[in-house]
Amino acid sequence: MEYRFLEHTADIMFEAYGKSYPEALENAAKAMFSVIGSAKEKERVVLSVSAHSLEELTVQALADLLAYADTHEVVFSRMKVRKFDGEKCSVELEAWGEKKRPRDSVKAVTYHELMVKEDKDGWTIRIILDV
Repeated sequence: MEYRFLEHTADIMFEAYGKSYPEALENAAKAMFSVIGSAKEKERVVLSVSAHSLEELTVQALADLLAYADTHEVVFSRMKVRKFDGEKCSVELEAWGEKKRPRDSVKAVTYHELMVKEDKDGWTIRIILDV
């Protein structure tokens, strides 16, 4: 399972899963993109993100994708982690999408109830999107 949506009173909450942190982050982006809308892979963008912790890196990576999508009027369909440095808490992301209006608006990626954890089954990321 790549991700699943969880019940939340006002916003959208999901958990994304992966065998590695990069895979879980890719699936978190996929869950967020599924809320915004579908798109073809006509354009490509590369973003570099760094932070002080994996939790901050997770929120910042998704927030940067969301901000790019908003400012450039792009709906993303897929994201791939090209480089990941766990010690420096940095990632280089490659995302594909197309210029179009989003189906639904996501205002922000929040820290509320944020969870980034590793266990024997792999990685889990829990995110709440402000809609």
